[in-house]
Amino acid sequence: MIPLGWSAAGVLGLAVVLTLWRADHLDSERAFEQRRAELAEHQRDEKQGLIDLQGGVLAEQQRQLGMLTDIDMTTRQLSMTLTRQGADHARAIEELKRNDQVVADYLRGVVPAALGVRYARRETTDPAIYRGGPAGPVPADPLPPAGPAGDRHH
Repeated sequence: MIPLGWSAAGVLGLAVVLTLWRADHLDSERAFEQRRAELAEHQRDEKQGLIDLQGGVLAEQQRQLGMLTDIDMTTRQLSMTLTRQGADHARAIEELKRNDQVVADYLRGVVPAALGVRYARRETTDPAIYRGGPAGPVPADPLPPAGPAGDRHH
C-alpha cells in the first residue's frame, strides 16, 4: 500500500496539476473572450460608422427633398402666373382685334363732315392756293423728263 503521506502528496499534486490546468484553461478562455469582445467592439464601431453614414445620407436626402419641394412650389407658382398672363394677353389681343375691326370699319366709311371741316386746311381745300402756291403749281409728274446725262441739274 501506499503510505498516507504519499497519497496525500499525490492527491495534493494532482490537485495542483488540475488547478494549474484549470488556471491555464481559464486564461485561454479569458484571452479568447477578450479577443471576442475586441472583435465585437470593432464590429460595433463599424456598424456605428455605417449608421452615422446612413444618417448623413438620410439628412442629405431630406435636404434635397426640401429643395425639390421648394422648386416644385416655385414651378407651380410660375405656371399659374404664366397661365394668368397668357389669359390676360389673349384677352388683350382679342380686344385689339375688336378695336382694329372697329377702326377698319370706320376707315372704310365716309369721313364725317364735321371731322373733315375741323381738320381742313386752306392749302388742301382751296384749289387756288393749292395750284398757285409760292413755289408755283405742283407738277403732275414728280420726276423731270428724261434727257442727256449732262442736263440733270435738279
